[in-house]
Amino acid sequence: MPSEKFSWLRIGPKSPEFDALHPDHVYDLIQRHNCDRAQRQYDVKGYERRAESPATWNLLKGLIGICFAVQGNEGGWKTAIESYREVRGITTGDCKYQAGYDLLKQVGSFLLEHPDGKVEFGEAPTGPGSAACPYRVTDLYFPIGNVDEAAPGDIVEVHGTWPSEVHHVFLDGKKQEVSPLSEGDEDKACCHKGLTLFEVPQNLQPGTEVKKITLAGDGFELTAPHGFTVKAP
Repeated sequence: MPSEKFSWLRIGPKSPEFDALHPDHVYDLIQRHNCDRAQRQYDVKGYERRAESPATWNLLKGLIGICFAVQGNEGGWKTAIESYREVRGITTGDCKYQAGYDLLKQVGSFLLEHPDGKVEFGEAPTGPGSAACPYRVTDLYFPIGNVDEAAPGDIVEVHGTWPSEVHHVFLDGKKQEVSPLSEGDEDKACCHKGLTLFEVPQNLQPGTEVKKITLAGDGFELTAPHGFTVKAP
């Protein structure tokens, strides 16, 4: 009997749980081997809403099948093969879709070629560059009406993807504390499509150019794509 061993789904990192029916969050559940909950979220989504993005949800159906198969439900392999047939060749999607597609393609291709084959899995890849979604700062949002300008006391939003919670923001090397999020934003803090806030220091003079914004957490630093100019209050 031919056999093949694959690495498990790459770590996301996790998506905010404020929208539990979002496909990125369902990916996270599968990645953590939480098959039952992932299946519930798939079912609750409903056929009509899944039909709005069929490739994404067909892919997740296949990954859920693999998740169950690994835990001993052999019927999951059939689900994986059927889903692979439905999405084969549809490679365009977000970072978690692409990571999931890579795994489903490996498993589906192998089982189609070897119907009696045995599939095994090792641990998910770890180390630099192994996450499904790249770590980076994607956007800076300044007060309404301003483009790359902020006054002392203004709150600047930083959006992006990071491996764990952001603890500090450095403005040209000077450490700032991260501003607390509002209650409605707390679930968006970490980590894929995450959000963090900082307050422009009161001691920065108008006309000052902050050239480098760096986010720091446990074991990581990320630099924003651009800085900003301090304006008068």
